[in-house]
Amino acid sequence: MTATSFQVPQGITQTETGVELYQNSPNPFIEMTLIYFRLAQKADVVLRLFDSKGKEVTHKKGGYEAGEHHLVIHRGDLREPGMYTYRLETPFGAISRKLMMY
Repeated sequence: MTATSFQVPQGITQTETGVELYQNSPNPFIEMTLIYFRLAQKADVVLRLFDSKGKEVTHKKGGYEAGEHHLVIHRGDLREPGMYTYRLETPFGAISRKLMMY
C-alpha cells in the first residue's frame, strides 16, 4: 500500500473516460459493500479507496474483460466508520464516487 493522496476531480464523466462507475451497494454499509463498474474494453484497473482527508487506505487491482464487474469491500478493508472516496483508474481515464461506512 502506498501513501498516496488526491482530491476528487471535477468534470470527469463516464462518457469522457469510456468507463462507468456505479454507486456502491448498499450505501451506507456496515459489514460489506459491492462496487460495480463497466469497461468498454479489456483493461487493467486499480480501485483506490481514500479516507476523508484524502489519504489512500487500500487498493485493489486486476485485469478485466469488457463488460460489467464488481469488487467487494469489507469492513476490515477500511480503517474506521466514515466517508470514503473510491476511485477507479483505467488506461481510459479515472472516475470517483463516495461511500459511507457505519
